[in-house]
Amino acid sequence: MIAVVLILATLLILGSTAIIQTSTDIKISGNYRRSVQSFYAAESGVEEARARLRLGATNAITDSNPTNANWTAYIGTSSNAQGKGYNSGNSNHVRVDSINTDPNIVYTVKIQHAVSGSNVLRWGDSNNDGRYERNTTTGQIIYVVTSYGSYGNAQKALQVEMSRQPPVTVPGALYVEAATTIQGSSTNVIGNDACGGTNEPAVVTTLSSGSVRINGGPVIIGASPTIQYDAPNMDVHAMIDGQKGFANFSYNVTSETQTASQTPGPGDGWGVPVAGATQQSASTCSARNIVYYNTNNTFVKLSGGVQGCGILVVDGNLQLHGGFNWNGIILVSGSVTFLGGGSDTKNITGGIVAGGSVDADIVGGNANIVYCSSAVNNQTQNRPLRILDWHDMSF
Repeated sequence: MIAVVLILATLLILGSTAIIQTSTDIKISGNYRRSVQSFYAAESGVEEARARLRLGATNAITDSNPTNANWTAYIGTSSNAQGKGYNSGNSNHVRVDSINTDPNIVYTVKIQHAVSGSNVLRWGDSNNDGRYERNTTTGQIIYVVTSYGSYGNAQKALQVEMSRQPPVTVPGALYVEAATTIQGSSTNVIGNDACGGTNEPAVVTTLSSGSVRINGGPVIIGASPTIQYDAPNMDVHAMIDGQKGFANFSYNVTSETQTASQTPGPGDGWGVPVAGATQQSASTCSARNIVYYNTNNTFVKLSGGVQGCGILVVDGNLQLHGGFNWNGIILVSGSVTFLGGGSDTKNITGGIVAGGSVDADIVGGNANIVYCSSAVNNQTQNRPLRILDWHDMSF
């Protein structure tokens, strides 16, 4: 009898422990699930803010005071926004309802300008070296987005810094880092902004005076100095790395010639620039492609009427032969060489940035390089905002 009682007592204790343990595990599992759900809700708030801050977005959030350090926007109901600091009587505050319609995803978002003292911080290239950094003068506004997600009694808060993509740095119609020759009476390098912005030099080089050679009477005009020597050295490789990840056309070649009809290649359809009134006028184009060539340290030759719009990015050397038309930016790690003359007109509206360790020879013959600020700036303005920093504020 005593043994039976002891066994029953032991079984009772074991059973109770199992029940308690199971109950605890269920609670832990439930708490974890709610924590994960609230985290996902907070992430959804971040992505809604990111989407609605994008230029041209549907249901866009308009930043009406881009230089105001106190501007703040809220996404969420009026009561939830008030809990995060929203004051309808404050002219610096704006509130919009969320576009989220899922009742199980609940979040409130607070959007502010990143500031340094009383100055709004920007993400851009303030020293013309091709790299973006935080500064107070140049580039796109940095937004601090704090998203508060909840699920049941669980809450998560994420804080993210983000910015629209700044324009690619193009300091003149032509930027080079090696000795350059511009020749031919039918060659035009024009730094005066054909699209109504600020005039720039025709040629910008990091080398000393005399490194740009002029033969045969080409037309070279632009802001003073028309040829700017000893310019800041831009990190062209970093600029290429910053653009090629966005490419919607990517090619891997080795010492290859590509023609207008070739696919994969120019025949894939890179956009069609609309020519200006004259060969020296700016072209126009609404397409914004990024075309990337990895030449494996060799070259790609574009020949026979190649055309396109956007950013042409070449890791290696670029040769242009026959009729060639581009609206946007040409970004090359090595040399750019114009081949051929006669009626084979080559037109670039926007600008060329060429660098690397080899000569960047612009050898003319019906070559027109026309600086156009909108053809430069428009290439990046509609991209999704870039995430600069990310923090989980729940801990």
